[in-house]
Amino acid sequence: MKIMNKLAATLLLVLSLAGCGGGGGTAASGDTGTTTVISGMASKGPITGTVKIYALNAGGGKGTLLASTPVADGSYSTGIGGYVGPVLIEASGSYTDEATGTSVTVDADHPLRAAMAHATGSVAVAVTPLTELAVQKATALTESGIAAANTLVSGIFNFDVTGTVPVAPTAAALAGATQSQKDYTLALAAISELSKTRGETLAATLSDLATSIGTTGMATQTMTSFQSAAASFLTNPNNSTGVTDLSETSLGSITGTIATTVSYTLYLQGAAGATAVKGLELELVVPDGLTVRHNDTTAETLPGIVTVSSAVAAATPYLLTTYSTSSGVGVLNFALMSQTGFGPGAIATITCDLLPGYAAPAASAFGIRNQKASDGNGATMEGLTAVID
Repeated sequence: MKIMNKLAATLLLVLSLAGCGGGGGTAASGDTGTTTVISGMASKGPITGTVKIYALNAGGGKGTLLASTPVADGSYSTGIGGYVGPVLIEASGSYTDEATGTSVTVDADHPLRAAMAHATGSVAVAVTPLTELAVQKATALTESGIAAANTLVSGIFNFDVTGTVPVAPTAAALAGATQSQKDYTLALAAISELSKTRGETLAATLSDLATSIGTTGMATQTMTSFQSAAASFLTNPNNSTGVTDLSETSLGSITGTIATTVSYTLYLQGAAGATAVKGLELELVVPDGLTVRHNDTTAETLPGIVTVSSAVAAATPYLLTTYSTSSGVGVLNFALMSQTGFGPGAIATITCDLLPGYAAPAASAFGIRNQKASDGNGATMEGLTAVID
C-alpha cells in the first residue's frame, strides 16, 4: 500500500489547501498562485532551439504566452506561473534527421506542437511528430478535445505519446530506456525514414498520416507503410540505435486499430449516509486479457480512463489512479477523497483495453484488495465493501 498511502497523503494535502481557499483536482483553468512546471523532451530527433507554452481559452484558441524557454538536445523545463488548465506547447529549432544524418530546421512559424488537457503541478510532456498528429486530429483544443485526440494517437501506437519521454536515437540512450521509450524513439525514426523514402518534407508526411487517421485508428495501408519504414530504418547506415531487428520493438505488432475497450463499474456497498464517506482507496487486480492505458513515466491513468459517477462528481471529488504491472499482474491503484462526502452506490467507471485473442473477462475476475473507506476524520468505516460490476 505504499503507493496508495502516497496518493492518499497527496490528496489530503490538496483537501487541506482547498479548505483554505486553494484549488483542487477539479479546478478550472486559471491562476492558483502555485507554480506549474512543465518539462519533457522535444524530439524529431532531439531538438535544440526554443519551446513556447501558451494558455488555451475556453473555445480552444491559443491565448497568452505563458513561457518561452531554450531547449537543448531535446530537454526543456520551465515554470508557467500559477496557471492551471489546458496548454499548447510549441517547439522549433534544429535536429539531426535520423534517416539522412542531415541537420533539419523546424521553423518557428510551423513548429511541432503538443497539447495537454490539464497542466497542474509538475508534469512531463513530450513534443514530437506524434503529439503534432494528435493536435491535428483534435476537434478543438479544449480539455475534452485534447484528451480524446491524445488518447486516439496513443492507442494507435500503444504508448502514451505525451507522457512517454523519447530518448536520443543512440545505443547508449536506448540501453537505459523503457520499452515504451524505445518504441517511441524508433517510431520517430521510422517517420524520418518514411519522409526520405517518399522524398517529402516532415510536414507533408505528417499531413498524410493525419489524413489516414479516423476515429477507429490508422488506415491499414498507411500502417503497413509505417512499419515498412521502421524495418528499413533498422538497416539504414545512419541508424545508431543499436536496434537491428523490428522484433526488438513493439512496432511490428501494432495494427493501427484502436484496441477494443471494455468498461466496468466500481460500486461501494453497505450502510452509510449519503455524504458519510470522505475517502476510498483500494487496489484493483486486473485480470488477464485486459490492460489500462497510463502514462509510462508517472504511471497515472490517462484522462477519461477512470471517470467518477455523477453522484461522486457532485461531491467535489479528488481522484488519483495509477496502473502498474509486476510479474505479469496488472494493478490499478485507486484513491478518491471528497470534502462534501459521498455514499454507497456507483463510484467510478473504469475503461480497459481488451488484448487481442481474449474474450472480455467477467467482472468477477477482478480482485479487490487493501480496501479502506474512511470518514471525515480519516477513521476506517466498517461494513462497506467495494465491488466491480
